[in-house]
Amino acid sequence: MLFLLKCLAVSLAAFSLLLLLNYRYLQVMEEPYSDADKFHYMDSSYNNIQICNIGSSHGEYAFTYKDLTKEQGYECFNFAMSSQTYDYDYAILSMYQKHFSDSCLMFIPVSYFSFNNEVVDEKEKQFLSAKYYTFLSPKYIPSYDPYIDLVTNRLPILSAGEDIIKLLPSLSIKAHAAEAEPSFQEKARNRYHRHMDNKENYFLPERIDNLYDILTFCEDNHITPVLITTPYTGLYSDLFSREFKAEFYQTINAISQQSGVPYYDYSEDERFSDALDYFSDADHLNEEGSSYFMEIIEKEIPEFREFLQK
Repeated sequence: MLFLLKCLAVSLAAFSLLLLLNYRYLQVMEEPYSDADKFHYMDSSYNNIQICNIGSSHGEYAFTYKDLTKEQGYECFNFAMSSQTYDYDYAILSMYQKHFSDSCLMFIPVSYFSFNNEVVDEKEKQFLSAKYYTFLSPKYIPSYDPYIDLVTNRLPILSAGEDIIKLLPSLSIKAHAAEAEPSFQEKARNRYHRHMDNKENYFLPERIDNLYDILTFCEDNHITPVLITTPYTGLYSDLFSREFKAEFYQTINAISQQSGVPYYDYSEDERFSDALDYFSDADHLNEEGSSYFMEIIEKEIPEFREFLQK
């Protein structure tokens, strides 16, 4: 009996210490999922979304709605986040299904890697999926894992790794040598290799099915979908082979034809491909570039133009 009491006392002491360390870690840790913060305002600020987009970082950076919200009074929302795949797009849409207006226009970016997995290893996959545990209900999270939920929302100290040194400020100060900013050409090569290296199949059937699920969601909820590839620099798009591009366009054009959803391609648009001032890196528009892109698609995409004229 005395032994059991000692074990219980030790266990309680250890758990109390863990909670104390976790509390301290929450105070000093950097916010790793800041791009998901916007979803915490969904219930209070977005209940009649009229124009939106989903997608990965290409959608996150290409679509800006400042003019539409401030000058024209539309309720708009950018659902995109870095490395977001179609299954997570669908999960988010399902979670916030009641937040769309009776008439909504949705841009669905289709990138060169949309039908593949962008993550490079299991560690990165777990990190990128963890941010969805901060705002999505477990029933919507693909392949929900209670452990990830625990270390993301309850006890992040358990996944601190090397960051645990932040609990000891005197030891966490490190000198970093200034590194030269990579050129656009280097960034393009790095992005290309990230998206293309060590991939057995660039067009996974499950990713295509995920996109069809999204298009069905749009149909069921009176949302007008528009498939679109955002602008890239020529430094990036020129790295992809003719064979890859042929299969990419064959895939997306088949989806467009079968679903009846229009597809618009700006990946090699000459107004952007050589205009590096419009980009923050090889394949992401900067603020000036996204504003210009919005001006163009408002004029050139019939579904967008007609929606704004209603």
